[in-house]
Amino acid sequence: MSTPSWFVHFSRAPRATQRLFCFPYAGGSAQIFRSWAGQLPASIELIGVQAPGKGSRLLEPPCTTIDELIAQLLPAITPLLAEKPFSFFGHSNGALVAFELSGVLQERRLPLPQHLFLSASPAPWARTFEKPYSAMGDDEFRAVLEDLNGTPPEILQDRDLFDLVLPGLRADFALAEGYSYRRPFKLAVPASIYYGEHDEIEPVQIYSWQDQIHRPARFEKIPGGHFFIHSHQELLTGLIGARMAAA
Repeated sequence: MSTPSWFVHFSRAPRATQRLFCFPYAGGSAQIFRSWAGQLPASIELIGVQAPGKGSRLLEPPCTTIDELIAQLLPAITPLLAEKPFSFFGHSNGALVAFELSGVLQERRLPLPQHLFLSASPAPWARTFEKPYSAMGDDEFRAVLEDLNGTPPEILQDRDLFDLVLPGLRADFALAEGYSYRRPFKLAVPASIYYGEHDEIEPVQIYSWQDQIHRPARFEKIPGGHFFIHSHQELLTGLIGARMAAA
């Protein structure tokens, strides 16, 4: 039996000189990045990261901690990092994963991203949880997901489908709720931090990313709310493409 792949290759341009690994938000799969392939320069090979419990790996047990996720992902991604320059993009929960993976790579003296794109996420050490979402009852948790407006309505309205994806959804929230930063060094990777103009994340939580990033990060405001990744997709991919070209 073959091992399900961590990676969904959306573009395999033979002339690609860089790779962009993309990490989805809580409740999202790698497929949310499919349309990016036609918007990024042909020099960029686009790869979505598919964790257990998501998309084609829906029936696999999901990872409930960052340490567990990175431990499984690291041996799969390491061989790809030496082949050509690469960058990481993560939106919301995906930003936390991209940041932590970059830290582990630095710690182990493995190849580092040319650029780290952190999108729609507070710095994890600058946030608190009034109530753990992952421990809520099913109905209360569904109501939270409706308010966040990031889970397709057809999933929330179909009880059988919701029950099927529920473990992965809970695991996504558990990743952030159980995370604690404990690295003794700052990340030595150039970073761009994107945040929504109408998102509810406090500015101090956004700018706190700089506390653990060695070089001055670039902070850019994007029109829209938390899911500007969809509402202003072309603007976002344009900024990413330009930054990677400059690198």
